[in-house]
Amino acid sequence: MSTLLTKRLARSLWRTKLRLYSVILMIAVGVFAGISFGTYANSTQTLYDNIYADDEDGVNLPDIWVENSAATWDEATAASLCQTISEQWPDASLPLETCEPRMVIDGLMFHIVEGEEKLIPAVWHGIDEGRVDRVWMPENDCCSGRLASADDEIVLDEHAASGMEIGLGDTVSIGAGHGSMDFTVVGIGYHSQHLFFSQMSSILPADPGTFATGYLSDTGIERLANLSAGSANRLLLDVAGSPEYDLQSTDEVEGERLSEIISSVRDTMMAADDASFITYDRSGVDSVEFLRADAEGASKSYPIITGMIAMVAGITIFLSLQRLIQSQAREIAILRTLGIPKSAIMPGFILAPIAIGMIGSSIGIVLGVVFGGPAMVAMYEDLLGIPAIGFHTDSSLIVQNFVIAMGVVLIAGIKPALDASRMQPLEILRGQHEVRLSSRGIQRLTSRLPTTVGLTIRSSMRKPMRLIFTFFAVGLSMLIFGTMSLMMDSMGGLVGGIEDQNWDAQVNVPFGGEDAVIGWAEEEGADHELMLVFPGNAEGDTRQFLAYGLDVISTGDDAMSPLNLLEGSLPVAGATPTQVLVDEGTMMFLEWEVGQIQTVMFGPFSLDVEIAGVTRGEISRTVYFHRSDLSDAIGLEATTVLLSLPEGVELDEQIGEMSIGITQKQDMLDSFDSLLVKQQAIFNAILGLGVIIAIAVLFNTLLMNLSERDSELATLRVLGAPISRIRSMMLGEHLAIGLIGGVLAAVFTIVMTQYLISSFVQWAFFFTLQPDIMAALELILVVVVISVICTPYGTWRVSRMDLVEKVKDLSQ
Repeated sequence: MSTLLTKRLARSLWRTKLRLYSVILMIAVGVFAGISFGTYANSTQTLYDNIYADDEDGVNLPDIWVENSAATWDEATAASLCQTISEQWPDASLPLETCEPRMVIDGLMFHIVEGEEKLIPAVWHGIDEGRVDRVWMPENDCCSGRLASADDEIVLDEHAASGMEIGLGDTVSIGAGHGSMDFTVVGIGYHSQHLFFSQMSSILPADPGTFATGYLSDTGIERLANLSAGSANRLLLDVAGSPEYDLQSTDEVEGERLSEIISSVRDTMMAADDASFITYDRSGVDSVEFLRADAEGASKSYPIITGMIAMVAGITIFLSLQRLIQSQAREIAILRTLGIPKSAIMPGFILAPIAIGMIGSSIGIVLGVVFGGPAMVAMYEDLLGIPAIGFHTDSSLIVQNFVIAMGVVLIAGIKPALDASRMQPLEILRGQHEVRLSSRGIQRLTSRLPTTVGLTIRSSMRKPMRLIFTFFAVGLSMLIFGTMSLMMDSMGGLVGGIEDQNWDAQVNVPFGGEDAVIGWAEEEGADHELMLVFPGNAEGDTRQFLAYGLDVISTGDDAMSPLNLLEGSLPVAGATPTQVLVDEGTMMFLEWEVGQIQTVMFGPFSLDVEIAGVTRGEISRTVYFHRSDLSDAIGLEATTVLLSLPEGVELDEQIGEMSIGITQKQDMLDSFDSLLVKQQAIFNAILGLGVIIAIAVLFNTLLMNLSERDSELATLRVLGAPISRIRSMMLGEHLAIGLIGGVLAAVFTIVMTQYLISSFVQWAFFFTLQPDIMAALELILVVVVISVICTPYGTWRVSRMDLVEKVKDLSQ
């Protein structure tokens, strides 16, 4: 008998093909998305580990960096510092293997585009021994050539070479504040600090032709920057093995031993040299941290996305099985009267979600492995410009997503199966399960309302659990669509901070070189303002922020760099202690509050600051000073000149030769637009899936809501109610369901988006959800429209009912 019932259930499910297909589709989409994102996360993490490895194919990424942020060391000083660090090394179990001096400077590339010279900001690396942090040149079509050895040779980064169509043997003109020089391209490769190819502290991958990096010999960098032999501004320390380091995305201390070593190195440096320096591990390298955070974010997001879609599918399965039980109620009752036990009835209703889950998961696995994973990796290669060598889909990833999907659908199927086994035959055969009277309280409340309105409310409230699940399912249906829309709106808002800036170019100058740029600006009639940018950290915390010293701190639209003051007041110049503004991300991670006095470190120097206010809109961690206050603290006047160019004035070779890097506002906007274009395909795909799922769930839920009231509606028809009256009832009910479900959809979306953002943000990358009332109203409107669209189908369905068949049970 159990087998017979199972066959009957299968035939009943097959009669509702559209509902069945939509549930299978949702499960398939969930598993597909999970495998696609998971393949991306696992492949990138494996790729990075292989790139950073200390072997023939890796670059041997250092474990500790010591950076001279204000000057350079000569050859003797750099060698002495390495010797001192080696002699005073604190941990014999993690011995120091290499201490290599390195020179890294900002500069420019003078590139000809359509007959006109363009000034492209750049970073040049001088590599001497090259035992650590080597240039990565994998055996791939992307890379070719050899390392630079002569003083007029350069290895160009593949991102720059492909973006500007430069090949082996070409000559490039570059500079670093001492005029321009020609170098021959002898190789094309990658470097660990520029795998994420962006300008300093920017999360926007540089648009082709807007940024360049190159890797010269030690003699080449010395010739370019007019330095003495052996000059360096970095010390790269490589520790034996691969010690863990503190991750910026957690509060835990993962690299306790390495942190102790860094603290000891910092003390050694302070005792041996009076230069301003910073010491950091891999988390302090922007490219390394951004890519690690990207892989970590993907790892966190794919189980959420899979579970989210499976949860929506689970709600639909639950409602579908509940409806199926009602349609099979008489057969179940007859079986129970024949002595069939509960345990024989349950398996059929448990097998239904298992079968649906197995089919949907199988389709999702095939699509994810064959299409989704490779497509995500291809998107990664296009977005970041790094060859994803050796990617594959792990079997453990497939099992994980399969278990998540099956777990959700099984949970969704247990309650209907229990309900089926607990049915009372007498109630079913008497038809009492189809008859529900509204409460006397509802009857009193609706007695003075118009007949149609009162009847609609009473009819809807007869089964409150059905109504609650309808609201809940309608709200969840928009979860994916709404979440992706809000995420895109929040990320799109990041570009607003760039557009609000009133400077056209940031000209980076060598220490003491700002007067020449100011002279050029005055000759050209350009407005100018000095800015001082310097890295720092909170006392007792190794995570770095950027201190910006501004001549004018203002929230006005006419300021060169207007700020968005969230809380507090603007700082007063010359106050004691020094007053500053801190971005909200830094405030959150460091648990600071307005009015507190905190100690910040600039290398070996400390400074007490009072937090005057909090700003919003900064992606990276930022502290704002009056330039005069920051200058007094670190002993530098300016590192950058902000220029607002009059119409018709452009940056020329003259200003290029006196600067060590130029960032143009338009290039940043172009990079953001390019990023959005590259990500638009995947965003559109997810949005499309969200819309499909939303429509499927809404129609399924609303149509099941109608089908459960067949007897009530048929009775009204028999009693003479015209189709127009029933249509009005349905329209009112669907309008109410749409409004309440839409509000729930907006609430669920905001909560889920906030959760996703909170799982992504960290010290290196922070933004907040900015709920837009218009976006919420649009979401509610979409739900209302889809709900109302169901009304014509419902009235058509009622008009074609077999009234005798529907109401004959009520005669009992």
